[in-house]
Amino acid sequence: MMERIRRGLSWLRDNFMSGVLILMGLASHLSTAMMSVLIGIGILFFLLDVWQKRIGHPFRPIDWAAGVVFGAFSVSILLEALLSLEPGRSLSEAASTIFHMVPFFLALFYVRSWRVAGFILTAFAVSALLNDVWAYLQVKWKIESGWGPGRPVGFSKSPTFLGSFMLLTIPLLLLVPHALPGWIRRIFLWGCGIFSMYILVLSQTRGAWLAFGGVLLLFVLLNRRHRAICLSGLVILVLSGAMLYHTSPVIQDRWETMSNEKFQSNTERVLMWKGAAQIFADHPVFGVGQGEFGLVYNRDYLAPEAKERPRDPNNPRSGHGHPHNNLLKVLSERGLVGIAFFLLLHGFILWELLRALRRGEGKKAYAFALAGILTFAGVQFEGMTDTNLQLAHIVRTYWFLMGLCLATGQIREG
Repeated sequence: MMERIRRGLSWLRDNFMSGVLILMGLASHLSTAMMSVLIGIGILFFLLDVWQKRIGHPFRPIDWAAGVVFGAFSVSILLEALLSLEPGRSLSEAASTIFHMVPFFLALFYVRSWRVAGFILTAFAVSALLNDVWAYLQVKWKIESGWGPGRPVGFSKSPTFLGSFMLLTIPLLLLVPHALPGWIRRIFLWGCGIFSMYILVLSQTRGAWLAFGGVLLLFVLLNRRHRAICLSGLVILVLSGAMLYHTSPVIQDRWETMSNEKFQSNTERVLMWKGAAQIFADHPVFGVGQGEFGLVYNRDYLAPEAKERPRDPNNPRSGHGHPHNNLLKVLSERGLVGIAFFLLLHGFILWELLRALRRGEGKKAYAFALAGILTFAGVQFEGMTDTNLQLAHIVRTYWFLMGLCLATGQIREG
């Protein structure tokens, strides 16, 4: 009896982190709070493994390389925070940034089998499906209530965030299933991916639409194995989009606003970009400090013609807190030093994904690497018009998926 209990506890210990990672996949679209709890549990378990020398496997070259790059990035943002206009606030922002990256290492260190990777992806698909169904019902209820075809938010806080999640979701759920066993799971994952494409359209997130177009073109360029099929699929999607454009006045109006120079959202973005560029010009080396854009922009750089101003005139932070552009946010808040480490960090991820794609030791690793590159590209493309990497639930899922895709590149095919 005691031997059975000992074996049971040993099995639970060996598989505990796999369960945590599967739950992370399930929480990804649904709950930021649950993801926080799971990250905390993962950190404690990892530290316990280190203390008891029970990591369960030797560190590989990619583990050491990731540790060095992420460590250098973390040190840079902590040191830059000390030079901020408000060191306390910037240190808090820097600590949050480091915490958001933890899922990357948990996935990289503990995803060691295709079975676990498949369970994580399935849980991720369930999370996406629940989010998409809730978003669809929101649109349906708004139409039935006479409010018109409003933009859904799902379990996110805004339609823009929902669009960002679709960019995280679609590549993995459409490209990886064919490499996994089980036709029922494949159909389920593909169905969730197609449904997410529909929700991306309903979100009316223009930046996500443009980013998805860029992802499709990149997919055709990268996938040399099936380029003819990819081009055929791209043509079908373009024709479907054109048909939707001509049959839906809402989608047509939303699309046409992208080229409308007088559309308020467009003009305000341009003003914020100019303001961020001016902040960088005035503070080129270390910027004004992480988390300080809202204060400095609304107080000192807000253009007279700007219509979107702080809700409270006495509180600059009640206005826009970011310039709707990832690179400009880093440049304005962290200067040249910050952008250098930002490019180092994300450049490392892209380089490792490209290496995994080139190795292409099997269809599973190739599929995950390709999906990882397209997920990376979608987030970065949309980051040209929205500051998506400052949002906790998006950035945590982003790092979680990057860790998953790099981890699978290290698993032997079988």
